Amino acid sequence: MFKEDSYIKSIEKYFLTHLGKGIMLSYSDYELIASWKEKNIPLQTIMEGIREAFSDFGNINSLNKETKIRNLNSISSYVDKSIKMYLEIENIDCKIEDSDPPDSHTKGIIHKINDDVKDIADKRILNKIMEYKNLLMNLSCDNSSQTFKIINENENRLYDDIFNLLSGSEKNKILTMCRNRLKDSSNNITNHAYRKSIISFRNELIKAEFNLNFLN
Repeated sequence: MFKEDSYIKSIEKYFLTHLGKGIMLSYSDYELIASWKEKNIPLQTIMEGIREAFSDFGNINSLNKETKIRNLNSISSYVDKSIKMYLEIENIDCKIEDSDPPDSHTKGIIHKINDDVKDIADKRILNKIMEYKNLLMNLSCDNSSQTFKIINENENRLYDDIFNLLSGSEKNKILTMCRNRLKDSSNNITNHAYRKSIISFRNELIKAEFNLNFLN
């Protein structure tokens, strides 16, 4: 029964390909996949959890470099995290349809976020973006100029948060590129203007690197 189901077969193939051995799953693994299908969880969400498990160095034997993973049930916690993230995004999408954001500009940003987050693999960055999106969803301001001010402040904070999540080498690479851009004019501008220009170029690079088209 299980083997004839394309949803189950796709996940089975994906898992066994990462495992590097075996030709079929256990009955309990098939039941687990069937439970995901019953909840209408997309294949991509399940596969993302599986990929996360096999990417975790904690699941690799330090002596022989082989995976410690033996079956699908043993990594169900990784899939659960992926499902939780999916459901949170779905829930926010539903709120967009049912609620009335403060203005068309805010609503436009929210819909752009929906498009952009589909391609973001880094969960830490995704979490920061979802925090920003939640803020927009709960934004209630009658004054349009005040709305733009709040959005701008939190957008800058999001850029800072994402930059701080990067590794030391990634930060240095971005800052070096920024300084190189300004090397011909650094002697002709004030320190304050120089710092603002560095941050502006830094934000441009972050936006391009992670395809954050919803940001200014």
